[in-house]
Amino acid sequence: MYSIEQLIFESGERFPMLLDEDGMPDFWATLYTSNNLRALTQTSITSILRSINHFYKWQQAFGRDLFQEINEGKVPDSNFVISLKEFCGMRDDLIQNRFFSERQKKVINLLDLKLAIISVHNQVGSDYQSRRMSDISLFIDFVGREIVRRKSNAEKLLGALHNLGREFKSNLPKSTYGRNNRALPHAEKKAFDDFMDLFEIDSIRNPFKNEGLKLRNYILIQLLFLTGFRSGEVLSITLDDIGSDTEYPVVSVKRNHDDKNDSRRFQPVAKTIGRGNQITPKLLESIDKYIFKVRGKFEAAKKHPYLLISHKGKSAGQPLSNSTFYNRVILTAKKVNFEEFKLVRRHGFRHYFNERLSDKIDSFNEAIELEMASALEKNEQIKAAHLKSQLITEKKEIEMRMLLNGHTNESSAIIYLERHTKRKAQRVHKEMMQDTSKKINEIKRQKKQKYDQT
Repeated sequence: MYSIEQLIFESGERFPMLLDEDGMPDFWATLYTSNNLRALTQTSITSILRSINHFYKWQQAFGRDLFQEINEGKVPDSNFVISLKEFCGMRDDLIQNRFFSERQKKVINLLDLKLAIISVHNQVGSDYQSRRMSDISLFIDFVGREIVRRKSNAEKLLGALHNLGREFKSNLPKSTYGRNNRALPHAEKKAFDDFMDLFEIDSIRNPFKNEGLKLRNYILIQLLFLTGFRSGEVLSITLDDIGSDTEYPVVSVKRNHDDKNDSRRFQPVAKTIGRGNQITPKLLESIDKYIFKVRGKFEAAKKHPYLLISHKGKSAGQPLSNSTFYNRVILTAKKVNFEEFKLVRRHGFRHYFNERLSDKIDSFNEAIELEMASALEKNEQIKAAHLKSQLITEKKEIEMRMLLNGHTNESSAIIYLERHTKRKAQRVHKEMMQDTSKKINEIKRQKKQKYDQT
């Protein structure tokens, strides 16, 4: 089986590599990474290599060597794309058990493959399936062109590779959620509030026993809640990113990709542009307490600038990893009441942040509109015009979101605006249904009362 190794160069650059069963770098994957993927982030490159590894698993399961076939002048047809599409829709654990267990050593045919994925529990989401196919298509096109470019019939083979790329595009599964998972369900306000309450230092439901861990985890959740930062951005915060203004404290995130001071193989980084968002004085006090009374006790923490650190094991004092944040903090808290917290996600805090921002803007505009109405009733036209200029228009709201979320284009900010509009529509519709139910119940009550009187 192939594996992915994360190399860290002296410059700090992270270079993911796909290794074969002998632990040697796969030639084509390494060439593709060096030529076409070097400008991407570590996370993006790793994701693409996972897709390429999935393609290699398909070859092993079906006893094929696609690049050797292309070298012999045989570019695969649509049947290959359909078979790979089915394979890309399968969960990794099913593939391992179905095709590579000790019991399964024979080559699998397409019928066996279809039978293996009948259950929805054996399938990945259509977005993930589509991403796998797109990554594999680009990889095959790159390798195929490298193989055929010096052949006498190169023009014919390049045409066949072009047609293969079109077959991939026409067979991509439709997205389940649409752009940026805008319909992906997130927890409601009460679930988020209850989840945050678990992390209060003095909460009797707090699942963490060590006082230092309680303080660190409280800071983690508060930063997600107050700033709208992504989880990777929270983990990338350094001591220099903490503002010193005690009345209006600000925490910043910066783009520090391939930082040689970061020992984490998967470096958490800012996905968008850097920015500074405000936090509460109370949280700043907690951060100061953590820095001087908890973090300072770890010798390894003195060798790097990252705020939040691991507290246990060999990595104690090292920057806190994304996997520890999720597995040791988020999942541990969810176990307190998994049914209530199952939809609470770290990225959901970002949506919750934007939802609260929308509510504040709505409240602000409603208050201004009431003042405007009052001014107009008194024929105070100048005052009304001045108040109107203070309204937060949709354009202003988008600009605010771009600033707070670190977006560089309006389309990213509009998504959160659309989510808020949809939630408002759902609330209004729910109220309409409740009003209708009240009217029906009242009619029933009156009829029953009239019947009882007779």
